[in-house]
Amino acid sequence: MILVVDNFCEHAKGVRQSALDSGFGRWSPNQGEVGSSIYDGMNWKVAHGVMLRALAAVMGRPVFPNTCFCRITTPSMERAYIHSDREDGDFTCVAYLSQHDDVSGTAFYKHRATGLLEMPPLGDVRNIPQLAEDMVSGGEAEWEQTDFVRGFFNRAVIFSAPMFHSRIPLLGIGEDTKPETARMVWVSHFSI
Repeated sequence: MILVVDNFCEHAKGVRQSALDSGFGRWSPNQGEVGSSIYDGMNWKVAHGVMLRALAAVMGRPVFPNTCFCRITTPSMERAYIHSDREDGDFTCVAYLSQHDDVSGTAFYKHRATGLLEMPPLGDVRNIPQLAEDMVSGGEAEWEQTDFVRGFFNRAVIFSAPMFHSRIPLLGIGEDTKPETARMVWVSHFSI
């Protein structure tokens, strides 16, 4: 399931400004079995309430967020990798909060060696070591892009959290010292 919603939130400009006003920093979580242990450009203190109300309106029912955050990505930050949000909720919402001429958005993938479009449960991934390795370091030889949603300001893409996806561009946009020029997204991993 991939749902694209334009004009997602009537207060998108205010949400963007709340993220710029409160700033961005580094999050260094315990990596776990799959994923990164350093995420630059993270912000937890934004106007989540208005975004969650917009998300609930689109879904037509209450939503139960597991995580919500804003993130900017610039060219000096870590390279994006193909991943899944399976462990974070049933669905993922990415709302684009930046305006720029560069092509950016979210791409979806199929793992060539296994034919998988979604990450299996973590217990099963342990039995496919190549999959975890390809998620972090893989490229076109390991992954086939199946879809792409362009990230226009105030557009949201909502999809099944287990789907393999990645941000585009892989290295971010803008100037490293100017968050207002970076690619900015609001993300929620949620269930209904």
